[in-house]
Amino acid sequence: MRRSTRHSLLAATAAIPAAFALACSPAATEPDGVVCTLNAAAGINLTIVDSLTGQPVALTGLWARAREGSYVDSTTAAFTDPQSGAVRMAIVYERRGTYAVTVHANGFQDWNKSGVVVTGDVCHVIGVPLTARMTK
Repeated sequence: MRRSTRHSLLAATAAIPAAFALACSPAATEPDGVVCTLNAAAGINLTIVDSLTGQPVALTGLWARAREGSYVDSTTAAFTDPQSGAVRMAIVYERRGTYAVTVHANGFQDWNKSGVVVTGDVCHVIGVPLTARMTK
């Protein structure tokens, strides 16, 4: 019996580019019959907002980092959601684990969250959405 798995994105992440998509479709077939895409799925999907208003905020010097033991992944790549104006970042592509996450922006206190658990299915990691509420 051939098994096919399909995932849909949460409405909150619908505006994230296709590179961040989590789905299984006819792209690469695994030995057990599950059909997986060749897309790299982000394990942590960050939305960065102002802590007081919850609204998007202009940021400079923005970076995000995830650490698990000696493993560190970081990025300065961010994009603005065209619908909400929110700043979004993604890290730890296709890597399960338990992470300590830091978001930094000039003029703001670093935002930190530990114990972020990224799991996965047979094809990809299952992205964890986080909102970094930046405080001045």
